Amino acid sequence: MIKKNSSTSINRQWVTEVSGWLWLIVFIPLLGCEAPLFLEEVAAQHKEATHRSDMFQAAAASDEVIVVVGTMGAVLTSRDGGETWLREVLTDKPFLIDVARCPDGTFAILDVSRKLWLGDGLPGQWQAVAIDTQEALQAMTCDAEGTFWVVGGFSTILSSKDRGVSWRTTSLGEDLHFTGVQILDGQHAFVSGEFGALAHSQDGGESWQPLTPLADDFYSQDALFISPQEGWVVGLSGTILHTRDGGGSWQRQATGTEVPLYGIALNDGVLYVVGGNGTLLRKQLEPGSGWQPIDHGKPIRFYLRAVTPLAEGKLLIGGGYGALHIVSA
Repeated sequence: MIKKNSSTSINRQWVTEVSGWLWLIVFIPLLGCEAPLFLEEVAAQHKEATHRSDMFQAAAASDEVIVVVGTMGAVLTSRDGGETWLREVLTDKPFLIDVARCPDGTFAILDVSRKLWLGDGLPGQWQAVAIDTQEALQAMTCDAEGTFWVVGGFSTILSSKDRGVSWRTTSLGEDLHFTGVQILDGQHAFVSGEFGALAHSQDGGESWQPLTPLADDFYSQDALFISPQEGWVVGLSGTILHTRDGGGSWQRQATGTEVPLYGIALNDGVLYVVGGNGTLLRKQLEPGSGWQPIDHGKPIRFYLRAVTPLAEGKLLIGGGYGALHIVSA
């Protein structure tokens, strides 16, 4: 059996302890130098209007104001065309999923906890209004008469003509989520959702008629109709479907991408679609034109979901990881 040399053991212990103290002597000054710098960076980021943790979901604009909403109660507003932004976080940091502008200048923000937040875009003036439903809510809009329309679970369609004081509820009786609603004019409206669900109203939303579901239970992420006959829906795997007969039949259009597509908008006769990996596509309304990718030149590594037309042919795009940009359309 080999005996340990006690002197050697003590020396090794002494060296270990001294090394530890030397490491602390070197590390503590570095900690004192680096920690404030790191904290200053964090504080500086929180002073910025957009944060890397932001997941922007939707945007709406008037001639004077742009409003962008996202998760954790984030509301960003701009009164100079997106040059500068003011940031506000609503009480309890709700998940904000949609926003619409009404004809009287009111902006209505949809909160998944069954609320609307109403205001004119000025920070600190948002007022919450409860939505009388137990269903999960997905999307909203405001029509030319100022009526709020909200859609959600169990094929539910809600409307309020008195700024959310009272609600009228309609359901098609199907266990599915409507994820989009569009009021074209005083008579025609469309809703769309999961399992390829589509419904059409020809009497201003008083009644709704189911349309033939989209093939393969296609789950549309967004829809846009430019007339009672012609419209588009977008969704996963780079899919864009087009109808010319009011949703009676649909044709797939080539997009050149397989990324999911989340939003569609129209600006000055041009259609725009946003999706995963910062994808932005465009297509002229004129017959024969196809979908083309736009190199917007922005460092977007995550998804885009918000897309809103602005004045002078510009476009707002927003999405995950704090992506929020004004691009030339």
